[in-house]
Amino acid sequence: MKIVALLLIAFVVLLASFPPPTKAIAVKGSRSKRNGEPCATNALQVCFDGIAKRMMMSTACCEQLKEHHSCLCDVIKTRILDSNVLSIYLKSCGITDPKC
Repeated sequence: MKIVALLLIAFVVLLASFPPPTKAIAVKGSRSKRNGEPCATNALQVCFDGIAKRMMMSTACCEQLKEHHSCLCDVIKTRILDSNVLSIYLKSCGITDPKC
């Protein structure tokens, strides 16, 4: 009987050590629309990484943010970036805060 108990404990420990794989869902865009097209925040990811690291905003990022300005509410709602930090960087690019 002790062997069965030990085997059961070993099985549970091994089962807990190797959890089943999970399937990740890639985010291709948000559900809100921008001129009839879905918002693709992937195009802004490089800019978001720079903002999160408190780096200076490049002119290319400013242009991307201006182009995707109507999608910034999705960024704020999904909490990709803190809205206060994003606001500082938007002002440095001469972009108004989005009205969400």
